[in-house]
Amino acid sequence: MPRSASPLRQALRLTAYALLTFGVYWLSVITPPPGRLGVLYIIPVLLVTWTDGLVWGIVFGVASIVLRETVGWDQMPADTPLYWRLGNAAAYVAVVAVAMAGLQRLRHSQAQLAHLATQDVLTNVLNARAFADRLSEELERNRRYPRPLALIYMDLDDFKAINDTHGHQTGDAVLRLVADATRTSVRTSDVVGRLGGDEFVVLMPETNAALADAVAKRLVASLRTVFKGTPSVTASIGVVSCTATDANTDDLLRRADQAMYDAKKGGKDRVVQIAI
Repeated sequence: MPRSASPLRQALRLTAYALLTFGVYWLSVITPPPGRLGVLYIIPVLLVTWTDGLVWGIVFGVASIVLRETVGWDQMPADTPLYWRLGNAAAYVAVVAVAMAGLQRLRHSQAQLAHLATQDVLTNVLNARAFADRLSEELERNRRYPRPLALIYMDLDDFKAINDTHGHQTGDAVLRLVADATRTSVRTSDVVGRLGGDEFVVLMPETNAALADAVAKRLVASLRTVFKGTPSVTASIGVVSCTATDANTDDLLRRADQAMYDAKKGGKDRVVQIAI
C-alpha cells in the first residue's frame, strides 16, 4: 500500500522521481553504446512503486521502457537482428515486472506486520502496547498545550461466568461485539484499545469531564441494548478527566482502573468518574 501523504508532498516526490528518470535518460544519451545504462531506469520505477503504489509504478515503468528503447534502439549496431532487439526489450520489461511484483508483495507484508504489531487480533482495536504509546503521546501534547483529556476504563461484569457457562467461543464473540459497541458509542477521533481479557479503554482527547461522563453512560446503556438476550452482559466503567496533568501513562491507567473497581464495588453496571 502506498504511503499516505499530502497532495503537495506526493507531487514533489513524483517530480523528483521524474527528474531522476530523465537524468538516467540524459546519461544514456551521452554515454557510449557499450555503457548500457538503461538498467538504471529500474531505480526510479521501484522507488515510486514503494512510496506511491503500483499504479504510479506502472506509469513510470511504461515511461522508462519508452525512454530506454528510444536510446537503446539507436545505439544497437545497425545489423542487430530484430528478434535480438525485441528480446532485449522484453527482458527489461520482465525484470521490471518481477521486481515491481516482489516489491508490492513486500510492501503488503510490511503493512500486515505493522497492523499485527498495533491491533488486537480478536477485536481489531489497539492492543495494550499500542494504546499505551498513543496515550503517552497525547499526555505529552496535553502538557504542552493544556486541553481537557479523558480516559474511560471498562471491565465487563462477571465475564468469567460467560466463558464457563457458554464456552470461550461465545466469550470471544462477546468481546468482539463489545469492541464494536464501544466504537459506535464514541467519536471517530477517540482511540479504543483492549488491555487484555475483558478490559477495554477509550482515550478521548479534547474532552471535558461532563462529556466523558455522558459518553461512558451511553456506552453502559449501549451494552445493555446489544446484549438483551443470553448471555446478559454489563460493564463497570471508571472515567478519569484531566487538563495539563503531570501524570504519566501508568498513573492515568491506574487511577482509571481504581475508578472502575469503585464502580464494581458500588453494584456494577455503572460509571464512576474522578478528576485529577
